[in-house]
Amino acid sequence: MSKVDDELTRRLRRAERPLNTDGVFEGLARRRSHRERIRRVQVGMLAFAVLASTASGFVALRHAFEGNKRATSESPAPALYSNGKIVFSRKGADGRFHLYAVQPDGSGLRQITADASNDTDPAVSPGGETIAYVHELDRKIPQDISEASPGTPRPAVIATVPIDGGAVSWHTPDKVFASDPAWSPDGSTIAFVATVDRTSRIMVLDVASDDVSVIAGDGEEEFANPAWSPDGEWLVFSARARGTSDPWGLWTMAPDGTQRRQVGWFSPERNAAAFSPDGKGVAVLLLQSDPREPDEVWTTALNREFEGLVTGGPPVALLTRSFGTSLQPDIAWAPDGRELLVSDGEWIYEVDATPTGDLQDNLTQLTRGTTPTWQPLPADVVTLTPEPSPEPSTSPEDERVMVEIGLPYRLCDATRLDGIDWLGDGTHGTAWVGTRALPDGSCPEGSDDGYGVAADFEGDGVADRWSGETIEHCVGCEPFEAVDLNGDGRDELIVVLQYFSIMQYGIYAALPVDGTTEVVAFRTGGPGHAQHALPEGEPFTFWVGGDAGSSDWLWCENLPELRLTGTFSQVDGAPDAKTTIHETHVSLGRDGIAHILDAETFTVVGEVDLQYATSKPDCGLGVDVQR
Repeated sequence: MSKVDDELTRRLRRAERPLNTDGVFEGLARRRSHRERIRRVQVGMLAFAVLASTASGFVALRHAFEGNKRATSESPAPALYSNGKIVFSRKGADGRFHLYAVQPDGSGLRQITADASNDTDPAVSPGGETIAYVHELDRKIPQDISEASPGTPRPAVIATVPIDGGAVSWHTPDKVFASDPAWSPDGSTIAFVATVDRTSRIMVLDVASDDVSVIAGDGEEEFANPAWSPDGEWLVFSARARGTSDPWGLWTMAPDGTQRRQVGWFSPERNAAAFSPDGKGVAVLLLQSDPREPDEVWTTALNREFEGLVTGGPPVALLTRSFGTSLQPDIAWAPDGRELLVSDGEWIYEVDATPTGDLQDNLTQLTRGTTPTWQPLPADVVTLTPEPSPEPSTSPEDERVMVEIGLPYRLCDATRLDGIDWLGDGTHGTAWVGTRALPDGSCPEGSDDGYGVAADFEGDGVADRWSGETIEHCVGCEPFEAVDLNGDGRDELIVVLQYFSIMQYGIYAALPVDGTTEVVAFRTGGPGHAQHALPEGEPFTFWVGGDAGSSDWLWCENLPELRLTGTFSQVDGAPDAKTTIHETHVSLGRDGIAHILDAETFTVVGEVDLQYATSKPDCGLGVDVQR
């Protein structure tokens, strides 16, 4: 499936999630505490139901592999590798998806492709030198296909490119709409999903000759996400009946298409699976069709005879649940087998393969992007069985993320965004949002105050400046997007300040201050609009969303101008109830000031037609505006 279409589907699913109806007028601390209690109660209530519905599927998984038992004593054990670069797809400044790479810790962002169309679904070869990926053809989609539902394959070929960049090679004919490439362990073939004449198939590409052959597909099924076992003897893949809304099931088969066996059916509408690098386990990503339920990552332990290794207990382990975000049907193991990568279409997350703490915390934001894969590097000494992570301290502060990025102190609760052209010179810099560690190296007890932005202007992964403690309240604050908002040729950073049903955003820029370049928060210019929570001289922020009688909109025709509208009314008011309306017209200056062009607060009775709360284009900011 095209990852561009996957992204559209993911956004629709997220938009369907019910709004948080807790009142916003009871205080930020109370809201945060309430949401945390709800989240933990959800985990407890879902645990039994999920185990009950999923266990049968994983039992089927184990028995399916037992049924696929082959004479493997003559085959050598799969070789493991160390972790190289993480390769993924990300939307570039031109609005198209390109391939990028980062180091395992998320630093050192480097763009690999820059085609005039979308490049997605990367897969790094076993030797670590070549990337296979889906190159979308830049031509009009046939009319009968463009009218199909989201997720319809687009014209695309399997292409390869050196991981360090270079000449691109196409390997499949343009009449084959290709997706989901997966290298065989010996690097000689690539399995992929192909759609030909609106019929889904799994094909195998001979890399040397470019010959392709069909190994699955009779026109009655849809296929997705083929993945190889490390010894090259099996493929695991997803399939369902064509043209239905049936759940996707997991299957296995030999590389020639024989010995196909059903692993089991799961309740989610999508899933994906991947063998662990040592061949002893399988990770399964289960995506829920109900947006109120979390997506999940599970593993099951297997030996080379495909028998469950776990005795005296269930042969499965739940690694994490993704509350608050919808994952995509892609999962990738680290070459050393210690971690996995998943994505929600905007961010790539790291999952510990042997977690020991709270499973809700086992989803660490790494870098912005989608469809991640990991470069394997030869290793002289490799531990075949992943070792458990160290036991976490009982202190909640010790479990918080701390990073050293060149500041005189560590940054706690750090989240990051790469690819920011702070200075307008083409350099891909970085932003971190977090709070300063205390002098003793620990994180402060408070979680709402003392947050700010650190900026790397030079792209070397080292912070050059700190904004100071400019974020008054942090409720899930993080860097969100980088866009040239004021037309000065430099990116401005949009930061999510408070993350719930009414989203609050702030803006940061690199500006000259006393002869040096600093990262500063945009300030509200005079005279401000205090009734709209925009006091003069304070950091400029805006809100988008609705909750408990309060609604906020962002509207603009052309940057750098923005129009902000906010309303408040009684939740259960009578037809003649009053509504208070705030309207503020601002222009984002190159001086870091949100200049107030016009401001008004008034009260109406009954309904009112708000000009700037009806069509709300977001000026390329990418924020979740109400439509």
